[in-house]
Amino acid sequence: MSFPSGAVGKPAARVRPAAARVPNIAAKHEGGDPEIDAAHEHPSDILDYFREKAEVIASGDWERMPLNFMDKVAACNTTARALTERRLGFVAARNLHL
Repeated sequence: MSFPSGAVGKPAARVRPAAARVPNIAAKHEGGDPEIDAAHEHPSDILDYFREKAEVIASGDWERMPLNFMDKVAACNTTARALTERRLGFVAARNLHL
């Protein structure tokens, strides 16, 4: 199951109903919760992965990106907490980005 880019609503809220009935569901966070991310000076952008480091630094975005990353981690933890509270098992993808 996947959700379209820019789908409205918190990721955890969209995954919970399906997680109870869909075996082996996968959830991937590309950014923080949309309500939080939208308020940032530089919201998360998947295209940032393809920018040259020198251009990111020159634009001033380098200093803003750690906040985006920490919001992504917080959103992932929110999803994990919501699944755990509903006694739904999951396995974190430890080696996903090695």
